[in-house]
Amino acid sequence: MKLIIEARFEDSDGGFAPPIIVGEIVRRDGSLADLGLKLAEGQDLLGQVQSRLVSQQALRWLEENSRCRRCGQALAHKDTRSIVVRSVFGKLAVPSPRWWTCQCCTHGRRQTFSPLSKVLTRRTTLELECLQAKWAAHLPYRQANSLLKEVLPLNQGISFGTTRRRIQAVGQRLDHLVQHDIAQHRNRDNTGHESRESKDVACVAVDSAWLTLYVSPKIRLAQHAEEQLHCMRMKQVWSHHVNIVAGRATFASRPARLYGYVHKEVASAADRLDQFLRAGGVQPDERVTVISDDAGEFVKAVQGSALARGRILDWFHIAMKFKAAENSVWGSKHVEPHERDRVRDWLRRAQWLVWHGKGRQAVARIKDIDEELLARPEHEDSTLWWNLRRLYFYIDNNESTLVNYGARYRKGLPISSSIAESAVNLLVSHRMAKKQQMRWTNEGAHHLVQVRVAALNGELTPKHLAALSKVPCANASQARQVA
Repeated sequence: MKLIIEARFEDSDGGFAPPIIVGEIVRRDGSLADLGLKLAEGQDLLGQVQSRLVSQQALRWLEENSRCRRCGQALAHKDTRSIVVRSVFGKLAVPSPRWWTCQCCTHGRRQTFSPLSKVLTRRTTLELECLQAKWAAHLPYRQANSLLKEVLPLNQGISFGTTRRRIQAVGQRLDHLVQHDIAQHRNRDNTGHESRESKDVACVAVDSAWLTLYVSPKIRLAQHAEEQLHCMRMKQVWSHHVNIVAGRATFASRPARLYGYVHKEVASAADRLDQFLRAGGVQPDERVTVISDDAGEFVKAVQGSALARGRILDWFHIAMKFKAAENSVWGSKHVEPHERDRVRDWLRRAQWLVWHGKGRQAVARIKDIDEELLARPEHEDSTLWWNLRRLYFYIDNNESTLVNYGARYRKGLPISSSIAESAVNLLVSHRMAKKQQMRWTNEGAHHLVQVRVAALNGELTPKHLAALSKVPCANASQARQVA
């Protein structure tokens, strides 16, 4: 049995072109061993159909534009070359003839030009760019290439280096789009608006993560161990950690949205947060509540924000510090067994005060516990003293961000930054984890995070990439890579 697949092109006026055979599939009669199409056969069929369709489209366009637009005279043909177009169904070589310009346009000085080269400025389709960026945002570059080549007829359509450059270029475009939006709203004065709580945005949580350090190429390129040791002694190692700030906003009527960036790659973290909230629909006269721990996020990502006016300290980290102090009571050698229950009850009462937003009273109670235990010998060398001091300063330094957690919990409002922890897992741990043994730079990680955020938010589409191509880019080479 043979299945013959033909393609027949029909013009808009109803004319038919001779059919073209694009594929033949042979199966043995009376056998079900090879049931249906195989993946390789389907890929070859799609590649043939794409090649025929693109060639026919280019031929029809050349026929319609083969005459001078001023005088209507047919343009003289010089020679024929080919241009390479990459699509989701393979790399195509499209014939691109060169024509002589008409004498009426050049006043006797004839020149050659390639019409297809002027029209097809993008040699890679937006759909292929979108697939490359989306899968490379979820998987390592080589795995993303292998997956696309296994599913689509892309044996020579993409490469590892192209995918990496594509991610960086698209990430740079996304970052420039955010900076452009920030610049447009920077000089707007919102001080005259009366603040009111946003009804659509339920909560925003912010957290941060750290990636592996980047080792200078001078160390990797050193041939001998002595050279490596000399480079390290001369402090030629670019040894720093990449700090990524991630956040998630929950909405009342829409799915949650993510945002993220590398802290050293942004001029103002507060402007970045305000732009994210504006894109989520927050108006200038509205306020949003942000939940975070005291690991620097309030100062590093929230301080100075015009929209994130409400700030709450994460309850989970408070409870963990109380739990550590309580465990130290049971393991302390400087507290008598019959006094451990009393010290534990004091700590639980202090935790109850914090739960109800009474931070000043909780700090006073913790201080009383510590002063009583200081009268005992060797208390300052114990783990209990250390945990009590950490708890005391943690509550005292963040007293302004304590709220009535019990009331928020009974209303069904979030009291912890668990949604930010999941955002960190999505943005960082699932793609840029240390166990993958990848060396990151601040710029490279920042661009990849932008692409990954857009992919997870469902904003990485061919239409969105077409809009990104209109955003001005500082680097001309990066602009050519996107195009």
